[in-house]
Amino acid sequence: MACICGKKCSLFCLVISIWATIQMLLMGIAYTTNSLTFIHSLPLAEHYGSLEEYRSEADRLYGMLALRCYVTAFLYGCIALISYVCLGLRKRKQKSEMNEDRKMHIG
Repeated sequence: MACICGKKCSLFCLVISIWATIQMLLMGIAYTTNSLTFIHSLPLAEHYGSLEEYRSEADRLYGMLALRCYVTAFLYGCIALISYVCLGLRKRKQKSEMNEDRKMHIG
């Protein structure tokens, strides 16, 4: 498998992806528990006919946004895994190059 970026870029992507995964999971949990902190991010209408209509729409939107956060966390986790694999492949490649250089100097 060929890596699409270098060592520093892979490390940067790994760190950012881990951070984003944690953040998206926490936000997903907050949306799942219908946290009032995030009510401003719900695309609610201006007026509703009744309080029950408002509550059911808010619950539906909380669930939809929670699902989006969990899917995003999964995607960031995949990017973190790819970055980790690229770092491992680069490290293995560097070790094999060092061993070849050492053999050439000794022999």
